[in-house]
Parts: sequence; C-alpha cells; structure tokens
Amino acid sequence: MNKSLRNILSLLLVLLTGASLNAVADSYNVAPMTAGKVTVSPNDEFVNAPINLINYGTNPVKQITYTLYDFDTQESSEPQTIDFETPFDNTQQVMIPIKPGKSLGKSDVIFNVTEVDGHPNETSVSFTYIERWTVLQAAKKRVVFEDVTGLWCQYCPRGIAIMESLERLYPDDFIGISIHDGDALATNAYNSMLSSTWKNTNRPLIMCARDEKVNTFDGESNFKYELDKTASFDISVKATYDGKDINVTSSVLPCLDTDEGTEYSVAYVLTADGLKNEKWGQANRVGEWNDQVLPEYDRFKGNESTIYGLEFNQVAIDSKGVQYGVEGSLTRPYTVGTMQTYTVTFENISQHKLIQDKSKLNVCALIIKKVTNGCLLYTSPSPRDSDQIKTTIENAAKCRVESGETDIKQIDNEGANVVTGYYSLDGQRLNAPAKGITIVRYADGTTRKVRK
Repeated sequence: MNKSLRNILSLLLVLLTGASLNAVADSYNVAPMTAGKVTVSPNDEFVNAPINLINYGTNPVKQITYTLYDFDTQESSEPQTIDFETPFDNTQQVMIPIKPGKSLGKSDVIFNVTEVDGHPNETSVSFTYIERWTVLQAAKKRVVFEDVTGLWCQYCPRGIAIMESLERLYPDDFIGISIHDGDALATNAYNSMLSSTWKNTNRPLIMCARDEKVNTFDGESNFKYELDKTASFDISVKATYDGKDINVTSSVLPCLDTDEGTEYSVAYVLTADGLKNEKWGQANRVGEWNDQVLPEYDRFKGNESTIYGLEFNQVAIDSKGVQYGVEGSLTRPYTVGTMQTYTVTFENISQHKLIQDKSKLNVCALIIKKVTNGCLLYTSPSPRDSDQIKTTIENAAKCRVESGETDIKQIDNEGANVVTGYYSLDGQRLNAPAKGITIVRYADGTTRKVRK
C-alpha cells in the first residue's frame, strides 16, 4: 500500500472516529420518574405534581418539551417548554401543573418528555403516570419524626438539634416525639416498640414516618421527601384535661380510596414540653458538632462532655396503641368524605411524676398504616405475626391539652358576681361542676352554661 493511500485511510479513520464520538456527545436522553399521587379540588385551577427527571445523556440539559395526556378527557395538551436557568447533569425536579378531573375520584395523567434541548428525546421510556385524585377536601399532610434517645448517649445531641430545628422551621408540618431510653426521662410509652421493632438498635435512632432512618445532621431531605407524599386521610385531634384524666377525640376524614392489603388505625401519644432538672446532664461528643450551621447545635459546641441545664421538649409520657394503633379507632369501609371520630382517655395524669407543667402537655394522633403479605388486618396482630407486618405513619395531628376548668374559673372571677350554685341540665343541684355541661347560677340571678 503506497504512502498516499495510507494517509487517506488514516484520515477517514479519524473522521469516522470523530463522528462516532460526536454522536455520543450529542445524545439527548431524559427519563421522567413517577410522581405518585396528587390531590386537587374541583375549585382549584391546578395542583403542582413533582416530577424527577434523570439525564442519561452526556450533555447538561438546558430545556425540555413535554405533553400531558388526560385519561379523563382523553385529550393531549399542546407541547409545553421548561427552560432551566442552571443546566442539569444528573437529576432535576420540576413541578407540573395538573388541572382537576371532570369528576371526583382517580384519573391518571401521562407526562411525556418529547424533546430535549430541541432534539427528539432518545430515552426508551419517555413518560410516567401521574395519579391524580380529584377530591372535595385534600388531606393536610404532617410528618412525624420519632427520636429514640438517652442522656447517656454522646451522639444523641444530633436528634435533639434535628427535632427542634424542624419544629422551628416547619411548625405546621412537623411533629416530633422524643422517646428516652434508659435515663431519667424514660417512660413506658414506647415499651412495645423498644422491645420489638427497635430492639438492639443504635442511639440515636431517628425515624421519619417509621419508614426511613434519618442519617443526616438536619433531617431536611427525609422530611421534605415524606411531606411530598399524598395522605389518604385528613386528621385532627382535641384533648381536654378535667383535673384527673385527659380525654382525647380524633376526627379522621378519608380523602382517597385506599389500596387493598392495607389497614389503618389511630395511635395516641401524650408528650410534655419544658422539662428541666439541674441534675439532668446530656452526654456530648466533644467536637462532633463544630461544623454544623443549625443554631440548635450551638449549645453542644465547645469542650463540655456533659451539658447541664437543657430544656427537653416533645418527650413521650404515655401512649395508646403506639405500635399498631388502637383497635376500632378506624373501621372499614373507609368511605371518602365520611368522617370517623374516636375517643380515648389517658387516665390519672398525676401518676406521671415526670410532668412538670400540665399547661405544656400535647397529644399526638398518628394514623398507622399496616400491611402484611397482601392480607388485610382486621384485628391487632399476634406476637407471632408481628415480624411480618410493615407499619408506617400515614398522617398525624397534634394539639395542646386544654383545661376543661378554664371557662368556669374565668366566670367565677368576674367582679363581685359570685357563684351561688351548680346545676345539671335536668335541674339537679351539684356540689361542683360535673363533666360535660353544667349550669352555673350567679348572685345576680343570671345563669350560664359551661363545659368541663
């Protein structure tokens, strides 16, 4: 082969290799990940559905074009374009506006990425399903963190800082419960969990919705991921202290149809804030927190291996059905739009010597979701079956415990108009206000109804 021919072949090889490299460099490949459930009211203009995009191409993505196919109307939207101020190499979340369905209930929407940077999308699966639920009322989602901790644990300041920072940053969306184990603040509230599910685990053990372990120093990623999930139930709770017991009523509204193979019930946890004792010293890993920016870590920085004078909040005092929920607290069928209420009582609050201020008591109501091998649970599981059951916290609510005697005390103190008697609704004279509604008669002849 002569020299000129070899040069021509070499040039062709370079050109072909360069073309091949350019083809790889210029690939356009973006795959969307499923968004899960979103809820929207018929009166809403739209709801934002979070979609995670994965870039499998070799160039940063500056722009995508997408369409929506609505199964309810059986229509496709016009192509829509999203420009990214900062091109993304790996993943990117986008919020896609989804309109309400024509009727109540479930109807899917397909999100399809058709173009990437003006070129056809080359990915093998360019679409994902958005599970849209059109409902009269969407559930208010709240995220529960349960922190198993101890004064003796030098790494447990991480849990304290995470719980208090999330409560500060997201007071309407976050519920924290602090479970002390083997120290002066330990109670029996979580014994069933500590002796089974959380047995032989390290401390701190910080669980997000009983679904994920929190391993970061701020808990933000776990919290936000859980908050983006759509809850099937809305829940509220009220609690009243009558001088002896705390009476609790939860109200649960099913907002979405639930999957087969799941069962739901409500657990109740009594917590206390503002607990202090000069003898309580929190073990502290010196130097562990010096790089943390959250202000909740500041008190643990420095050279003190034991920190005194801390105020402990969100401390679990007592519970009802904490592991699997109270049997009968939610009953089938979970009919969308039909409220279910349930009442429990925390008896004889004075037995809990750890409580320092009854005005700083809270009740957390947790909706427990139970799944076991695709079978429904209609009763509390036996110990033999407990290892096969997956439990998570679907949603929750929290309230401050109110004093049922407050209204009566305020009335008694109004000027010189003193109370002359208490009466039941049927006219029987009482020695003192009774539980429920009492008629209070005053010296000037007026009466008022008060509730205790």
